[in-house]
Amino acid sequence: MIVVTGATGQLGRLVTQSLLAKVPASRIVAAVRRPERAADLAALGVQVRQADYNKPATLGAAFKGAEKVLLISSSAVGQRAEQHFNVIEAAKRAQVALVAYTSLLHADTSSLGLAAEHQATEAVLKSSGVPYALLRNSWYTENYLASIPAALEHGAYIGSAGQGRIASAPRADYAAAAAQVLTLDDQAGKLYERERPAAPP
Repeated sequence: MIVVTGATGQLGRLVTQSLLAKVPASRIVAAVRRPERAADLAALGVQVRQADYNKPATLGAAFKGAEKVLLISSSAVGQRAEQHFNVIEAAKRAQVALVAYTSLLHADTSSLGLAAEHQATEAVLKSSGVPYALLRNSWYTENYLASIPAALEHGAYIGSAGQGRIASAPRADYAAAAAQVLTLDDQAGKLYERERPAAPP
């Protein structure tokens, strides 16, 4: 059984769709806060279970019988470390074989303010005893779309400092990668992230 947390979110839905091309729907659990929003997934044969990062009891029920869990990072900045801890503890109690976590690109060395909660989550995973894989996603290409009108107006796209370069990928690509990790064996201890680009001459 593969559990996808946040399965009705923008990334979670794409991961679930990618998994449906690889495994029977009956082996997929969509763990969501509001099950009524996953009616389309249920119609495809996916198991829909309530799971709220802030309510550990729901996580235990959602992870029952799970072999692997995809922990999609919460969007609640400032609350994520505790929420992710709840998920990891529930996965540990369920004795899952793998937790795959969508972290931040170069989370261990990043100076971004958003990195702290990812660093905390990775530390909890490493000390939990639960087998895990880190999926350190970079910024989603879709996140840049809102800036396109201003870029066209001013003839410049602002997204990196100095000689930095934008290195993004569509959510669908990261979803396909997550589905691949969740359906392969021997993924515990693996770290997936884009290599740093070479400095321009």
